[in-house]
Amino acid sequence: MGDNSRIGDTLFVPAMGKVSTRSRTGCLTCRRRKKKCDERQPICSGCDRNQLACEWFSNELVPRTRRSRCRRQLAVIQLPHEAQAMLNVFAVPKPGMAERLLSHFIDHSPRWLSTRTGTRRSDFLKYLLPAVFGSLQVHNCVLMIASADLAKYCRDDVEVQAVAVEYYGKAVSALQGSLNEELASMAAYNLPGSDYTPLAVLLLCLHECQNFTNSTRIVPHLNAAAALLLRRLHYTPEDLALRSFLFELFCYYFSLVAFSHGSKLSLCQASSIFSSPIVTQYLQQGNVMGTSQRLFMCIFRISMLAEKVLSERQLHDSPARTELVTIEQQLIAWQAELPTRGDADVAWLNDAITSELYRLACLIYIKKVLDTALSDQSPPIQALVLAFVEHLSHLPPDAPSNNILCWPLVVAGLSAVVATHQRAISTRLGQIYDIWRSDILCQSAAFLRQKWRDDRSPNRHSAASSCGEQEKGQDDSTVAINDILKLQFPVILV
Repeated sequence: MGDNSRIGDTLFVPAMGKVSTRSRTGCLTCRRRKKKCDERQPICSGCDRNQLACEWFSNELVPRTRRSRCRRQLAVIQLPHEAQAMLNVFAVPKPGMAERLLSHFIDHSPRWLSTRTGTRRSDFLKYLLPAVFGSLQVHNCVLMIASADLAKYCRDDVEVQAVAVEYYGKAVSALQGSLNEELASMAAYNLPGSDYTPLAVLLLCLHECQNFTNSTRIVPHLNAAAALLLRRLHYTPEDLALRSFLFELFCYYFSLVAFSHGSKLSLCQASSIFSSPIVTQYLQQGNVMGTSQRLFMCIFRISMLAEKVLSERQLHDSPARTELVTIEQQLIAWQAELPTRGDADVAWLNDAITSELYRLACLIYIKKVLDTALSDQSPPIQALVLAFVEHLSHLPPDAPSNNILCWPLVVAGLSAVVATHQRAISTRLGQIYDIWRSDILCQSAAFLRQKWRDDRSPNRHSAASSCGEQEKGQDDSTVAINDILKLQFPVILV
């Protein structure tokens, strides 16, 4: 027995009967194949005979005690549904997923971020893509947007659904670090940080508009963007095109959110941005808003003045009302003369019609702010709605400016009383949804349809008559219904 040798925990008896026990420390290949291993190193006999890769535990690894298969299966079966979902969500994306999402963003982002036509449709990518590759945070935001959009079309793709949540979490969590760096830079050098930080914030706004309708998500982002961009008004940017893009995105989102949720926004900081001459220069780039920049500035100004008019309604010559009347006169003077020929330049025609739709909606907005007793059936209002619908009919269903039409469609739709006008506005919202797939469009259409049903309700007219008798002929019910400042919008109209 002196010739016996011990290797690990296995006892070999060379001379007498083939007595051996299964190795517990054999090579990994034999253990996976459930074969005996003579533990010869570096290549055991079994792997050598079968021409297999002989793998061993490294010295640093400690083998774990194996759990029986039935216990493992039982543990998975008994795992709560929420826990299984968590494991799926935070799984590491497969190789190639990031490339797939980036390709989706490049192909589809022009319909979210541009109103241009032809080769100018994707101009913004020239300065957005360098930011994607220069900042991990912007990179995560872009993948967040792409995965959330792709998930709308691939509802059965578990991996796409999982990475949509994964990248959203990465983008939001990384933002805290970037904001801390911004604060440190201001404290140490009195200089703003990289423009990538406000870009990431505004990309979050884009994500919320595409996928959510809850104002509690987008409002904090816009307030943060206002604070970040206010610091950049007096500093020369490293990339002028990117800086212009930032301010254009901000002015677009902030002006329209101020219309429906202005009381929750940092209006004072935003006012300094909107009134800055340098911002007017930045907006000339026109990728997001085309040639409608001045109308977005008007929307913000009207929204600011509307709150003052509400508190000064007993004064017929208040400063806010006087300024609103001045803006109304400017809007009337801005009327575009659209060509009647069919060979007009497509890009110019798209911009001109879009600007005209915004101009008409702004006029409706001002008239209803200045005179809440003005009924929807009144000739001035209906003349504006008719002109709006006629111009809308000249805009193709797949027009590049579809992504910025929700606001004028809803504002004009609030005063549409003719069935054909209502149908044209509702149809356009549906056409845009087919392309853009945002719940903002669905809920805006549902909001309008409910308003139209309420207007046709007999109970409303009887209530209006009783109120009219009580108030010496003044229809207070009409005042309450037509008062655009008292409407509770279910979504942000961007």
